[in-house]
Amino acid sequence: MKYLSFLLALVFITSTADARIWRINNNIGINADFTTFHEAVNSSSVVAGDTLYFEPSTTDYQTNSISVSKRLVMIGPGYFLDPSNTFSPGNPNLQVATADVRLGFFRIDAGGEGSKILGLSIVGGVYLNATADIVFERNIFGGYVHFEAGTVNNVTFRKNFFYGNAVGNSSSVTITNFVCENNIFYNNGHISLDRLSGTGNIFRNNSALNGGNGFVLVNTYIANNIFGTYGASVLTNSTVKNNFFQMNQPLSGTATNNVVSQDMTAVFVAGTTGSFDSRLALKAGSPAIGAGLTVGSVVSPNCGAYGGPDPYKLSGIPNIPTIYTLTVPTSIPSGTATMNVTFSTRNNN
Repeated sequence: MKYLSFLLALVFITSTADARIWRINNNIGINADFTTFHEAVNSSSVVAGDTLYFEPSTTDYQTNSISVSKRLVMIGPGYFLDPSNTFSPGNPNLQVATADVRLGFFRIDAGGEGSKILGLSIVGGVYLNATADIVFERNIFGGYVHFEAGTVNNVTFRKNFFYGNAVGNSSSVTITNFVCENNIFYNNGHISLDRLSGTGNIFRNNSALNGGNGFVLVNTYIANNIFGTYGASVLTNSTVKNNFFQMNQPLSGTATNNVVSQDMTAVFVAGTTGSFDSRLALKAGSPAIGAGLTVGSVVSPNCGAYGGPDPYKLSGIPNIPTIYTLTVPTSIPSGTATMNVTFSTRNNN
């Protein structure tokens, strides 16, 4: 484990001119900068613009329900990493580490503007208060995401996996420039946001499957999505184009090129084997192939999370170099001064 953590640190660390990189590792016997999330965030040594690298662990990283009020980059190893996990199968040959990084409940408040969160398993929920320019990318959410108070502007969710919980809001918040693209909503993961305001809200190229609840979105551009839900969605004062709906979805007269009452078994690979995120790939002959509205330079993209110019990536591994194979001697003869270690890396862009 010591050798693996050392090698992961070597691969993770990149040079920056004005910010410092901090290692967080709660495994016994590992010498890192911090062992808990709240300890790192509370430290006066960790300043705005710094990066927190969380190393894989089978033990949850303690948050103490902390509020993040400084701009930080937080990076973990991804999720669905262990192919031997029978409850939540992992994707093979993507990362040599099979443990993820699990965080409990925390808030991002004023002062946390510009923070970016990648590759983490957020199991306790996230609350957003009077903040802006937050990016959640390639994470798995097992807890509630809540827009709590004040004006929350320019929050982006891209290539995340939402499992069994909602993205919602209180009645005392105003949300502007909300962007949600290329995410997967599974096992009743859904969005219920009735406090979206302005003209900059986008919900595009997302996939949902096995959802009892429909989605609630207002004042939003909604395109190229696949709504595999048993409940109808409420899409108010929104542009709705080129989407697939499992339900016989009521749509306004301005909605165009949408398909309702779609059998999702014809759309997704699904099934009961393989990782949960791999099950939402489009199957051969899917009607969602090439059915999307043009996004940037991509003409007629596939609908759903795996379509468009920036598609969903299996297991949420951040777009930084990671080790996917590693060979270390099981023992070293006494008196040997060196050992041979072989590893392979990829950049995950």
